[in-house]
Amino acid sequence: MSTAFFRSRLTQLPLSLLGLFMLLLSACQKEDNTDYAARDEASIQTYIADNKLTGFQRQPSGLYVAITQPGTGPTAQKNQLVSAKYSGSFLNGTVFDSNTSSYSSLDFPLGQNIMIPAWEEGFTLLNKGAKATFLVPSALAYREVGAGPIPPNTVLRFDVEVVDIATTIDYAARDEATIQKYIADKKLTGFQRQPSGLYIAITQPGTGANAKKGQTAAARYTGTTLDGKVFDSNTSAASPFSFVVGNGQVIAGWDEGFTLLNKGSKAILLLPSSLAYGNRAVSTIPANSILRFDVELADIK
Repeated sequence: MSTAFFRSRLTQLPLSLLGLFMLLLSACQKEDNTDYAARDEASIQTYIADNKLTGFQRQPSGLYVAITQPGTGPTAQKNQLVSAKYSGSFLNGTVFDSNTSSYSSLDFPLGQNIMIPAWEEGFTLLNKGAKATFLVPSALAYREVGAGPIPPNTVLRFDVEVVDIATTIDYAARDEATIQKYIADKKLTGFQRQPSGLYIAITQPGTGANAKKGQTAAARYTGTTLDGKVFDSNTSAASPFSFVVGNGQVIAGWDEGFTLLNKGSKAILLLPSSLAYGNRAVSTIPANSILRFDVELADIK
């Protein structure tokens, strides 16, 4: 499951919609008299004992936190931006979401009720570099609503790491470092960095002059995140995708990148988030994502 999905499911329902949902739910179902707080407390204690876990501190809310690696500096405060790595699982060990193998972290402002209550509380106990395990009663997760693969009234476990705490994030610097790491990790060669931060490697030379602003480019492409997940491709389409170069019909990384290509050329474009979708999440692409495009300039008119 993608980080984008997980982020959206972490978002709280507006209280008005949640209230309406619960009214409809109560009209359709028999009254549920289960004491989930007591059940969840017993489940968490049994889980800790059965797995011989240590170091957990129970918070008054019912959240259990074990700091597995101390961090440095002050703990995160309300309105600060937290960058986190995480793995979310059920108590049976099944992972329902994770970004631990991703090149990106999950960024969120603390204390604005964007995340589930357990995260809003738990991260105030952590500082930069800290790692921890949260054991979350259902009331601090998705309650009786559930989310995606997470059933209603489910106790959850999160293994988290605080990558950074800041008032602002320098995405340009972070993207630059991430792209360089990606190139090194994948042992890629031939990349040229443009002043904008775009990286381009021509994998097959073309012929003739490069595409110019105002010309129509016909392109075949595959777009992926740095984790290798394909979010769009037209390589098997009957005809290539056409756009006017430099007219803002496509993302900035394309408008620039295709001016460096001529007819028949193939290339890899690595786009910092500022040249892609910036702080907007688009379909399955999370906000502030670095993107990779494998492209072919089929024609120029």
